[in-house]
Amino acid sequence: MASDEDYMAFLNKANKDPSEGTAKTQGKGKIELKAVDQGVKVPAALKKATSDAFYVSDADEPFVPVYLKYDGKKLPDEATFAKLVNHPSPDDADVEIMDIGEWDTQGQYKEIVDATRDATKGSDVRVYRIGREGSRVEYWVVGVEGGKLIGAKALAIES
Repeated sequence: MASDEDYMAFLNKANKDPSEGTAKTQGKGKIELKAVDQGVKVPAALKKATSDAFYVSDADEPFVPVYLKYDGKKLPDEATFAKLVNHPSPDDADVEIMDIGEWDTQGQYKEIVDATRDATKGSDVRVYRIGREGSRVEYWVVGVEGGKLIGAKALAIES
């Protein structure tokens, strides 16, 4: 037998907006982070790897290619990464750098990681976790090659 509070929590959850927690396109107040610079050609291997790959969370979202101009030779720090993706407040951005094994504990995103390694000619690949509004986060799997930050990103809803 459930308590009154448990039953009320169940009813409140059942009455929530069904579109809550799904990714929305850029609209009023929504800031879309930049994943690809204008005028660049995303490597074919990366396009193929992201064409039907989804990040599994509360809102299974597709991976999209990342291809940004970057002057550094090593992966950027958190603040520099936030600036590269045009975060509205890069100095206050909730960015965390993760190892691949820490992010993909079951190896289910191996194709994305391998495509990123191929596109960056075997460079070090890391995951940048950017906290967004509420339970939304974005995972950016990237490496550096020839003045470019290359990889894939996906939105996740973590409840």
